[in-house]
Amino acid sequence: MGWIVGRKEQEIIKKVLEHLDIMSTELQELRKLIEKYLNHEIDEIESLAERVRYYEHQADIARREAETMMYSGAFLPNFRGDLLGIIEAADKVGNKGEYVADILELEHPIIPDSLNSQLLKLFDICVETYEALKVSIKDLFEDLEKIEEHVLLVEQKEHEVDGVERCLIKQIYRMDISNGHKMQLKELVRNIADIADRAEDCSDRVEIVSLKRRV
Repeated sequence: MGWIVGRKEQEIIKKVLEHLDIMSTELQELRKLIEKYLNHEIDEIESLAERVRYYEHQADIARREAETMMYSGAFLPNFRGDLLGIIEAADKVGNKGEYVADILELEHPIIPDSLNSQLLKLFDICVETYEALKVSIKDLFEDLEKIEEHVLLVEQKEHEVDGVERCLIKQIYRMDISNGHKMQLKELVRNIADIADRAEDCSDRVEIVSLKRRV
């Protein structure tokens, strides 16, 4: 993996990538949950939400293991701190995914069918944003020259999310439903969109670290 040759460092990188892959699985499970919810297949919501929580917990375990390994002295101190910051920022994507699952399971918002396709589109672009972030973090270990390409892709996808989010909220506030219902739906939309926002926040960290590594 490029400039990183130590066995301990390689083990940490493997654990970091495992953490990122587990969160991809978590988002896949959340996608199933959202789709079932929108299709009114409510009987499966509890078990699917539990799977989202399971993978979020597994991601937390992988993150803590990576952090513990780093505290043992792997990497130079400056890069160690930077990498810890990236891991913690990436983990917030999974936290937000779990929160969205909780909203659906615990609050049971009534979602008009007319919003279904745009909600799924919003979520899918959020996942694309996270996947671009994941590649940029891998680039940090493998190919610094490719990071900028994937950081720009994260920004592009997050911008797409912003556009879909605005359209959804505009659509919600044109509906003949109560103000409380509008607020509940708006909060659901914003929390889904926050998945992409958190991915972009982490991507900003990745870009800064890559610039520091090139100096």
